[in-house]
Amino acid sequence: MCFVAAVSLLVGVASAGLCPQVTPTTTPGWRDILSNMFDGFGSPGTSFVFADMAKVPRKTGQSLPFTVRTPPSAIGAYDSHTFPAGPTFYSNSSGASIDCVPGLDPSLSALTLERPPREQAGCPSGQVGEGCGPDGDCTGHRILRTPASGIESALSNGITGIDYLGTFDGTSDAALGGMVEIVFFHQSADYLAQAEYGFYRDLSVPNSLIFYWQINANCTLRPAMSFADSMCTTLRGNRQPATYIYTDDLTPGGNTPDITAACNIDLSPIGGFGLYYYSMWIFSDGSTLKFGMSVLDPNTLQPVVPETSIDPNTGASPPWFPISALNGAAGYVTAGIARLDPLRNQTFSSPPPTMAIQRLEAGVMP
Repeated sequence: MCFVAAVSLLVGVASAGLCPQVTPTTTPGWRDILSNMFDGFGSPGTSFVFADMAKVPRKTGQSLPFTVRTPPSAIGAYDSHTFPAGPTFYSNSSGASIDCVPGLDPSLSALTLERPPREQAGCPSGQVGEGCGPDGDCTGHRILRTPASGIESALSNGITGIDYLGTFDGTSDAALGGMVEIVFFHQSADYLAQAEYGFYRDLSVPNSLIFYWQINANCTLRPAMSFADSMCTTLRGNRQPATYIYTDDLTPGGNTPDITAACNIDLSPIGGFGLYYYSMWIFSDGSTLKFGMSVLDPNTLQPVVPETSIDPNTGASPPWFPISALNGAAGYVTAGIARLDPLRNQTFSSPPPTMAIQRLEAGVMP
């Protein structure tokens, strides 16, 4: 998910066909992963706005209901969180970091938030961290965030799926991938280089709920124009092609493994998005692990569109998505809005897009 300087979802969006209308054979039990008004289960989460994080840091102790609002600016932030020691290792493909404004195109400039403010250009596409060395090594340096806002659960074990009771509201003239409202499971608290799965609304695609699954999340750099445009490596400070870790099919020599895939459910028959239970979970269909996907009426708990299921490795030899390892895995669930607006030219509905979250649950193994 693009909460780093990346565009990890664009290939999945562009290639997402309809999810097969094959009813899942089983559904998991659900437990609240975020505390809420319904019961005494779940734990408080952490809200975030990747903008002026010096003034608006992460806020712990957040329970539901909670409304995620559109990031207030096209300018992102340097996070207080830093790149870990690895492996995986992270680096600027542009070499040493320069002073710049996160989220903006290098052709534009803006005043910094420091005092006194200074005029600075947007960051180059290869920059992912602050103060990284000449070899690009970003270990221990602050992570560059493109604009995003949302709420993240605490670490939880035994997760087999995600269930969201809430809305996907508002409109935008953003281009493909420019603004997404998303709910997803992720293994890394900082959204770095591990596996994810979830669902989202791309505001440029009407009435389409897109389900995706991905490995090496966020390794691809904005604007993903080069085969060598990866921030992830297997060796620290070594940007030789043999060390690169790719995502989004950006691999050299014509080698294009599946690293991001997606399918969608058309919500046109029910008039588009509304207040529903949106779900995605792992289940066993004989000897094959698959994803089940559904949209349920919160009052009747009946499907409002046909339920679907898919083998995430269908047609792939060898299988590429580690669904077995993720069945009952430890991780986090985030619901949020990501904004990629480098030219500062997006316009929104009034009020701007929001997600009104009533409940966020994790599937548990039967």
